[in-house]
Amino acid sequence: MVPRKKRLPIVADTNVFVRSFKARTNTNANRRIVRLWLIEKKLQLIVSEDLIAEYLGIFSEVLGMDDETVREWRVRFEEDRRTTLVGLGRRYTESRDPDDNLLLATATAGRARFLVTNDLDLLELPDEFQERLPYAILTPPAFLRVWEQT
Repeated sequence: MVPRKKRLPIVADTNVFVRSFKARTNTNANRRIVRLWLIEKKLQLIVSEDLIAEYLGIFSEVLGMDDETVREWRVRFEEDRRTTLVGLGRRYTESRDPDDNLLLATATAGRARFLVTNDLDLLELPDEFQERLPYAILTPPAFLRVWEQT
């Protein structure tokens, strides 16, 4: 296990978890990222209360997880050493989808190195805005390419 201080801090968009759970193969990029965090303990997942609520809502409503499983995920997100729970400071308004601004704020508050997403509203933010961010916004495959080079 990689010590907590040495784990790479990331924010994972909800769609990374959804695609991970729906993936049919272990080679799926979304599944590999969740595995790097949850099983291999090489990533430190940065979360906020609002992001946890979004995750759990999607787990229940879209993925159909039962209440007990959702409770287990809540504990994992709130109390596990593989996650860092942050309070939000700066709020953003740059994304076309206002819900995505939560991810930007969580990544900034948690000093993430990467925000990993499949969402074009985040991936297509103007270059001049993205260049000012202290982290990179990458797709899961692009993140894994960077990960493999470290």
